[in-house]
Amino acid sequence: MLPGINIEFQNGALGQVVPLPDGCFGVVTMADEVSTTFVHETPYIVKSMKDVADLGITDTVGNHILYKFLEEFFTEGGTGQELWIMAFPKLDVSTPVKMSDLFTSVSGEVPVAKLMNAANGKLRGLFALWNPDATYTPVITDGMDADVALTKTKAQAFLEDYTNTKKAPAFCVLEAYAFTGIKTALADLTYETNNRVAVLIGDTETRTGVTASKGTALGVLAGRLAKNSVQTNIGRVADGPVKQLSMYILDDKVEDYDVESLHDKGYITFRTHVGKSGYFFTDDPLATEVADDYHYLTMRRVIDKAFRIAYNTLLNFLLDDVQLTNQGTVSPIYAKTIEGQVINAIYSQMTANGELSADLTDTNDKAVVCVVDLTNNVAATSKLNVTVQVRPKGYARYIDVPLGFVPVNN
Repeated sequence: MLPGINIEFQNGALGQVVPLPDGCFGVVTMADEVSTTFVHETPYIVKSMKDVADLGITDTVGNHILYKFLEEFFTEGGTGQELWIMAFPKLDVSTPVKMSDLFTSVSGEVPVAKLMNAANGKLRGLFALWNPDATYTPVITDGMDADVALTKTKAQAFLEDYTNTKKAPAFCVLEAYAFTGIKTALADLTYETNNRVAVLIGDTETRTGVTASKGTALGVLAGRLAKNSVQTNIGRVADGPVKQLSMYILDDKVEDYDVESLHDKGYITFRTHVGKSGYFFTDDPLATEVADDYHYLTMRRVIDKAFRIAYNTLLNFLLDDVQLTNQGTVSPIYAKTIEGQVINAIYSQMTANGELSADLTDTNDKAVVCVVDLTNNVAATSKLNVTVQVRPKGYARYIDVPLGFVPVNN
């Protein structure tokens, strides 16, 4: 070998991680098939309106609702956002398919689970887009299609079960389909316990327009969430208004409707701000009581991300041979190894990205606490008890400003 200098690049010192797809969502709907390019109960991935065109999905009568969702999604979220689609038939033999049917177990399988499974746990949220057959007639209960309340319950149960079994937590947003416009008739969602489900009111189309929309601007909400980091509220004014120039509640412009009443009952809707042009989201509540730690979608997205990171980190310790003390409890040194890996994983993937609240006055604070129980007899139970806590961001929902004149000294 000739004399020379050999320099090798080292790798692994920076500890960089692959970003989690926090804005990867799925939409389930009823739609018309398009030849062989867009087939029922088949998962598809689109990242642009070109991909939508390649599937043959166009603004036809049968697929207007889906096309509208997709156009609004990419207008708000931008090209490149990954969206999974699965469409179902509008009719089951001769009976119109309801949204709740897609969340109802058939032979032990919930239809929407097929999309979740195809994405292999990648989907962080589901958007349930009503597009029933033309013969479908909503039965109105609590100011909207009664099927919304049933879907809400079924979606919550499905997502809880999916989280427990697949370790892939997600949320779901429903439409206040066929909302009558009578705000006093609406159920108060703040008395419910569906902390993985939200309900949206408000649309880019009027109720009695050419398309006579009974749905909502679900694509706008999905697009805003897709481009936001998990801790960012959809109503954050600094992010600017939504891209759509018009927003309605039935035939009324949003600014002419009492949206505060909708907000107070726990619905996501749109609003305007004096001195600002355009439309903004009011807030991001889920259909659960205010005292619930996960009353807001921001809190749900934050804790779900922490869940995934903690699970993936702790999975490396499953069936590991655990160093024990002579009392059968876990060795403090081994426990510290576990704690350190969980804390560092959540810190590098969340706190360092501004998604958690680290105490800026404490250089050692990582906004994460992980504690392994040193008292549990692992030899007898084969169980490690690990507690993980994260510190979320706060949100300035109300800003009080006493305003007056500076006193004049006589």
